[in-house]
Amino acid sequence: MTESLRPRLVHALLSLLLSVGLLLPLLGILDPALPSPVLILWISVIILLFELASLKRVISFAAAGAAFILLLFWLFAMGGMLTVSDAAMAIVLRCNNIRTVIPLVASSVTALLTVLTTLICCFACLRGASFLPSAVLCFGMILLIYLSGARELIPWFLPALIALLLILMTERFPETSLPQLIPLVVLLVAAAFLLAGNGAGQNPLRQKADELRQAVLDRLFFTEPRDIFSLSSENYYPEGQDQLGGKPNPSNHPVMKVSTPRTVYLRGVILNEYTGRSWINTTDRRRYLRQSSRLADLRAALFDEELPPLNIRNALCDPVTISVRMLSDDDSDTSTQFSSTLFVPQRVRDLIPGGDLVPYFNNSSELFVTRNLQPGDTYTVTAPIFLAGDSGLGTLIEVCSTMEDNAYEKIVQTYTTLPAHLEEIVYSMAREASSVAASPYDKALALRSWLSRSYRYTLDVQSQSPDMDFVTTFLLDTKEGYCTYFASAMTVLCRMIGLPARYVEGYVAEPDANGQAVVTGLSAHAWTEVYFKGFGWLTFDATPRHSSSGSQDNANSPSSPDPAPTPEPEPPESSPDENEPTPEPEPPENPDDPSDNPDSDPPSSDPDTDTDSPESPGSFPWLLLLLLLLLAALILRIRLTDPAVRDKRAKSESQRFDIWSGEIADLLYAENLSRRSGETPMAYGRRIDRASHFNVSLNPVGECISWIRYSPAEVTEAETAILRDTAVLLKGDLSRPARLRYLLRRVFNKKAQF
Repeated sequence: MTESLRPRLVHALLSLLLSVGLLLPLLGILDPALPSPVLILWISVIILLFELASLKRVISFAAAGAAFILLLFWLFAMGGMLTVSDAAMAIVLRCNNIRTVIPLVASSVTALLTVLTTLICCFACLRGASFLPSAVLCFGMILLIYLSGARELIPWFLPALIALLLILMTERFPETSLPQLIPLVVLLVAAAFLLAGNGAGQNPLRQKADELRQAVLDRLFFTEPRDIFSLSSENYYPEGQDQLGGKPNPSNHPVMKVSTPRTVYLRGVILNEYTGRSWINTTDRRRYLRQSSRLADLRAALFDEELPPLNIRNALCDPVTISVRMLSDDDSDTSTQFSSTLFVPQRVRDLIPGGDLVPYFNNSSELFVTRNLQPGDTYTVTAPIFLAGDSGLGTLIEVCSTMEDNAYEKIVQTYTTLPAHLEEIVYSMAREASSVAASPYDKALALRSWLSRSYRYTLDVQSQSPDMDFVTTFLLDTKEGYCTYFASAMTVLCRMIGLPARYVEGYVAEPDANGQAVVTGLSAHAWTEVYFKGFGWLTFDATPRHSSSGSQDNANSPSSPDPAPTPEPEPPESSPDENEPTPEPEPPENPDDPSDNPDSDPPSSDPDTDTDSPESPGSFPWLLLLLLLLLAALILRIRLTDPAVRDKRAKSESQRFDIWSGEIADLLYAENLSRRSGETPMAYGRRIDRASHFNVSLNPVGECISWIRYSPAEVTEAETAILRDTAVLLKGDLSRPARLRYLLRRVFNKKAQF
């Protein structure tokens, strides 16, 4: 084998191993059907062409020019741009957990990635590139495998690890031939892989790795579908998620235990568009990590954190602390199923999630986490609690209306839209019911009081015709219903008179004398939030007070049997419609805090279909594998850099002399005694001796090195022996910190000069 051919074969082998170890796992992450052993053949062909093009500089330039021309021709004359665009879009969608597109362009994705990955690996394995590019590529692939949880792809990655170790060894020890290193490196990687095990059983290290992976995914790559709260989970959509109305069948199963100083409305889902049959969410579905300081301004705007303005806040604006613990139904044969929603007040100022909960929010101001809640999960929120009818609230809102509110126009545009099919008579009813009031706040109170007074609460309702508008049928025909009826009507009527309003579903927590509330399925509720300029969103509950039997009465029942829990705010003294026949007990204050319907929620027409994909099984203990490989590589590195080992492999006495002179220089450097600029070896040795740092004299070493370096004399075994013996004695005199520095210099191949 000629000397010119050997480097080409080494480069080709390293490129092949690295390409296979990177390409096959990458394709497997995109789609398990993409990896194929046939790809190894295509990788080999590309590497062969690369090697042929690299034989001579002229050939390299000619090949690069021809390849560039062919690339341009393919891109612009043969539709290559469209192919690249389709493949890139498919990969982007796959990164967003949309898996159905990759199979449609599988051949294009495979071909492009094969060519691109192989060429990158060919350049990374060039002799002058060092091991750093290959190390970066391998680390990136390990990270992808780790984050995707695709432990079955680890064996495909092993060739890349072998290539990385071979590149490291051949770079640091060019005198050692590749055939000698291959068996050792292959054995090392195989042993580390087998010793790491199959990931079964308890392993604290693996558990920590899984926790770390999940934490990274939760905070950086949360694109998985999730379960979204809806009153359908409490049997309040008997006719389907896309149809309001029908006879519900709520149950008394426990949902959560809430510690709160006063009654609080805990929002679950916020819906903005009324279709005539149901409410849906059409706002931007992007998700935002709540802990991100970069999103502080957006979070403040969505959760009214800066409203009312600081200079006009009063005691009503003081925040309270609310703690939530999810419960399980011990009497049920099946475990309680929760969504990913965090039930919180509207104006959340602070949120402390328990355990591994990672909160996100969306443009609907809903809060949610990256997995479904489970019994025992806890979280704590701090928020001011506002509810329509609170004493002094009208005055505060009136003062706020004079303040600047940059978001008001956009909110009006989003939350006052209505379908065109609504009849004029309904608009007339809205105007007439609110005509007795002047301010926007009083108009909203008037509508709430009119609904509570004029319509009857009952769970025993007739089926809703899908051909009829839900709110119109309720207001003009049936005139009875439960919370979804009243909340829908209140929201629509507010919009008809120009008040921004939205529909909310969640739970109401009414505490006992000790500030504790057990929230059950009977506490599920629907209500309305109305936006007032300069103040923000405020909860309005138009559902009349009702008894546990589902009939309207004057009892102050603690919880409502339907989605509209009992608390109905009593209008403030200034409310013109305060004379309702059914006295409304003072309702609990309603925290206006967004719930957790993520931006990825489907439109309200199918809010429950956005389900979280199950968590991947325990991932392969790749971290342990890496630690074993690193430890083995470290031991191997220290062994191979041992001057005694290198002395045995040296092919000439001159090489042995250089090995031991370098060893002495490294030992002195570790003691911070490096050679000065312009200093001769003899002067260097005498300076060390005068300082009396060591028990061995360095003067003979300086003389030998000067003699060999500055004269035509050949190195003899006697001169090498002087350096060898001095190095051994010198090493024994090193201080402990110097020994550590010396070993680190050996590991990282840092060489000093005597």
